[in-house]
Amino acid sequence: MTEDHEPEHGEDETVIENYVAECPIDAELTDQLIGLADLPWNDPDATSRAMRALGWTADAAPTDETRFVTAAGHAIYGDYCLYMPFVHYYTVGGELWPDDFWGSQPGWSSQRDAGRQDFEACVDAAIDRFAERLGLPEWDVRTEGRNISIGGYSWRYAAWRRAGNILVVGPTLDGYSYSQDEEAVVYIGQFAEDRPFPDAADFRSLMRPA
Repeated sequence: MTEDHEPEHGEDETVIENYVAECPIDAELTDQLIGLADLPWNDPDATSRAMRALGWTADAAPTDETRFVTAAGHAIYGDYCLYMPFVHYYTVGGELWPDDFWGSQPGWSSQRDAGRQDFEACVDAAIDRFAERLGLPEWDVRTEGRNISIGGYSWRYAAWRRAGNILVVGPTLDGYSYSQDEEAVVYIGQFAEDRPFPDAADFRSLMRPA
């Protein structure tokens, strides 16, 4: 974040600040997602019927690619998987992102001047929520790295096997921002029961809307 100061003559007055926006995962949504994780994710008709039965619709969709929106306000992406962001870490200011888009979405709230520790706390809380129902993650790993747009990062991934599928909670780059920002998601998709869990650095490739 750049410091707020009196601009000199001809200097850009724009202040760019970090934000974390969250739409928490409550106990009811946790149970719904666990139920969806047992469905055949090679059958979009079956998964669509199940999500409609939960009362999820495409009303008030934040992006054109949104498949459904949960009752709490989470956008659901993917036809052959479930990709659900629940926290975004981003900057506001300048011409590219002048407004707090995610914080203004129904069901979401944002924290101005937030840092990576706030983002990671949201990830840990979501993992704890699933662990309360499923037990400790079967795979709990962390990858360290550096990206040209976000700088250094340390991302945690937790995964559980579910009836030929995988349920993952973890961070990735936010595609809506052209990978300039970060988000953490719940991902559900097909995953053979005898397939080894990915290494930490490979989860980002696994967790894609498909």
